[in-house]
Amino acid sequence: MTALYDQWQAARQLRQSEVVNRRDQVSADLERWQTDRLTHAVRLRQDLDQLMADLRANTTLWLAQTTADRVVQILPRQQARQDYVQQLQADTEVLLANYQADREISAAEVRQQLEYDCQLLQATVSELRLEIAQELRQVQQQVADIQAQTAVDRAGYRQQQAMVRAELLPQLTAYVEDLQVQVQATLKDLTAVRQQAAVVNQEQRQSDRAALSDSVDAMFTELADFRHQLQAQRAQLSHVVWGGAAVAQPSAPRPAATRPAATSVPRIPAPAKAAPKAAPKAVVAKAAPAPAAPAAKAAPARSAVAKAAPTRAVAATRSAPVATVMAPAAPAAVVEPPPAPEAPSLEEVVYNYLHLAQGARLSEIETELGINRFQAVDALRSLIQKDLVVKQDRTYLVQEEAVL
Repeated sequence: MTALYDQWQAARQLRQSEVVNRRDQVSADLERWQTDRLTHAVRLRQDLDQLMADLRANTTLWLAQTTADRVVQILPRQQARQDYVQQLQADTEVLLANYQADREISAAEVRQQLEYDCQLLQATVSELRLEIAQELRQVQQQVADIQAQTAVDRAGYRQQQAMVRAELLPQLTAYVEDLQVQVQATLKDLTAVRQQAAVVNQEQRQSDRAALSDSVDAMFTELADFRHQLQAQRAQLSHVVWGGAAVAQPSAPRPAATRPAATSVPRIPAPAKAAPKAAPKAVVAKAAPAPAAPAAKAAPARSAVAKAAPTRAVAATRSAPVATVMAPAAPAAVVEPPPAPEAPSLEEVVYNYLHLAQGARLSEIETELGINRFQAVDALRSLIQKDLVVKQDRTYLVQEEAVL
């Protein structure tokens, strides 16, 4: 074991000595290589400096030689250039002289040709003028002949026209007279048809008004029955709640013309045909009768009142308190039949037609009412002045709030 250790130590020392020797050798080699590099660099620097000096000397010598050669070549080149310029000027002068001579010769030839052409054109123009003058004289002669022929033809046409007029005038006069007679007869027939249609329309409107009045009377009768039932029901409820007298039995329904004075509703008088059917012999006098409307305002307002009557009656029934004890009946009074309504005016007829038709044109008004243009225009003008009718796009319309 000791021998191995000694052997290892010896080998280790040997290795260390080899490493030291190798390191010393590498250091020596590096120093030698560094010295060689420095020496070689110095030698290269010297060579380069010598080369630069030689190059500068050669360049200076070449520049000096080149400058001397150029100075020597300047004078010959200047002389050659001057000779070339002189030769070019001489050639240019000769060329310009030749061109000038050629231009003079060409100008003389062109001038001669133009003089010849002018003479030829003048001769041609003179010939054309002679031909135009001759043609103009011929045209004037033809125009004179045409004018003479036209005058002759116009005289013949006028004579023929006068003869035709003399032949056709009696026939035309007779035809116009026959046409006027036919137009008058047709107008009379149309007037009669329009009057018959107006009578039929008037009767239809009167029958419609009578039916409407009957319907209103029937509604008032139903309203009176409903009010009696409400009074009986209230009396029965009062007896049940407060006690007292016996419950009043509902009386028989009254006729449409007999109504309590305290809850009466004013009505528009019915037309003459419906009056005998609706009016009984004896009715109770009303407390506050409404004033009768004028004849001119009754026709258009009757339809509006008929529509609003049930609503007014129901509202009065709901708002007015119903008395427990019936009010004493007023003494009966004999109601005289209303006077016959006056015939409606033309303005009223036109207004009613516009109200029912919701607007119409002037021709439609004439056709439907059977009136002429003057009557229709006068009635419409009066209605427009009263702000009852307006005109929009040739159509006449009734104002929404207007009442005739």
